Amino acid sequence: MSKWKGLSAFHFSGNCGGSGGGHTYTSLSSLLHSFLEQGCSSSSSTTNANLGNSDEGAASPARASCEGVRPDAVAMEDKAIIKKSAERITILLDQGMADDSFLVRLASDVAKAAADMASLRSTRSELQRAVVFRLREEGYDAAICQTSWRATQDVSTGNYEYIDVVSMVHGKATTTSGERYIVDLGFTTEFAVARPTAAYAYALLLEALPSVLVARPNVMRQVVKVAGKEARRSLKDQGLTVPPWRKKRFMAAKWFSPHRQMAETVTGRHRAPVVASGDAMCRTVGFVLGPPVQPWLRYYAL
Repeated sequence: MSKWKGLSAFHFSGNCGGSGGGHTYTSLSSLLHSFLEQGCSSSSSTTNANLGNSDEGAASPARASCEGVRPDAVAMEDKAIIKKSAERITILLDQGMADDSFLVRLASDVAKAAADMASLRSTRSELQRAVVFRLREEGYDAAICQTSWRATQDVSTGNYEYIDVVSMVHGKATTTSGERYIVDLGFTTEFAVARPTAAYAYALLLEALPSVLVARPNVMRQVVKVAGKEARRSLKDQGLTVPPWRKKRFMAAKWFSPHRQMAETVTGRHRAPVVASGDAMCRTVGFVLGPPVQPWLRYYAL
């Protein structure tokens, strides 16, 4: 069964980070300021210390140069590693689609809705809400889902939004809480890196990632693990410090961190809280924030 690739690409103009585009402006600006102050590390030991990810290996001295000089042998090795990771992602997504007729139908409807709405919406936030409206018109229990987390010693504060869908049969959830599916518009852009290792090889990984991801949380977790690791390895191989928003716990927090409850203001229909498979609370397409749950951070080992 061929892998669902979603849409080939999305091009958003304007401020895609708005209320529903991902991270807050203040969070990212402070992260960027802190990152630029660190500069580019000139040794593999310094780079690895800044990363705090010893389980992912250290960059070799030959790769610690900020000038990015890469021998052909090293480039070939990188291509082989990236190709293997891309194949792993393809297998994960194919397996996730197998024997799941609801997922196949949902992925098709999401792609059509996103394609129809893309040219009419200037930001990712607007597109997400338009797609949710379309899915609801077609009978899906769809909602905007926001995750948020506070800063800790090794994770910077942030928030993120994606679309959450709960499987339905004849208008009723298949289980008490329903089967959750994550829909992320523009998923590939979350793994784009500056000066990628052997850019033509890293493109293999990006091509394996669907622009519009529709998957169960358990599959999503594995895909994020594989793709995130390759993004960090690419930066380290160039002798660059991995920025805070590329570290594995920050990446995991986007889709799997605890929730902040939202009030429902548009549909008028109460939607049962969904807290399975990732502990994220979702809302229908409303814009008024309800009382926040006491923020706390749960780490998800990748």
